[in-house]
Amino acid sequence: MTSKTPVDDKVLATDTQTTTPPLYQRVLIAVADAGQVGPVLELARRAGVREARVLHLNLRESYGGRRFPLEKDAAASYAAEAAVFELRMAGMATSGQVRHALIGKAAEEITAEAAEWGADLIILGPSRRGEIASRLRGSVTLKVLQHASCPVLVAAPAGKADTHSVAAEASAATAR
Repeated sequence: MTSKTPVDDKVLATDTQTTTPPLYQRVLIAVADAGQVGPVLELARRAGVREARVLHLNLRESYGGRRFPLEKDAAASYAAEAAVFELRMAGMATSGQVRHALIGKAAEEITAEAAEWGADLIILGPSRRGEIASRLRGSVTLKVLQHASCPVLVAAPAGKADTHSVAAEASAATAR
């Protein structure tokens, strides 16, 4: 026990009971399908996520004044539920939701949801488009990066993330 006198106003580091809060309190995780759960989960673990909200956008196409969904509601729910389940199993407090958005408005929906919920970070699943298609049609990832009011992390596709770690392990073994 440390006694303090009026003259001795120093406090030892061992006398303080401080803990460092996680860097990101609230994280919005946007997934396009259940196949993105693995890469997103790994990125969330590395970022030290404690509380997350999963967002899956059920995209709709507008044609002739009518809107047509690109996937069935059951498939959209499955994508969100699979991500919520895996994140909860990893010890993260997680909720999830499916929202409807028009094609071309996905980035705006993601950034609006992040701002509305008060997210400190956005994690996006890997891009599903190739480089040429992204250049021709635009990229949701690029638009989110340009318009988000918080930092954005983008998960690498599962195959590429594995390739990078294998290459790193091989170069480390060669260096020995």
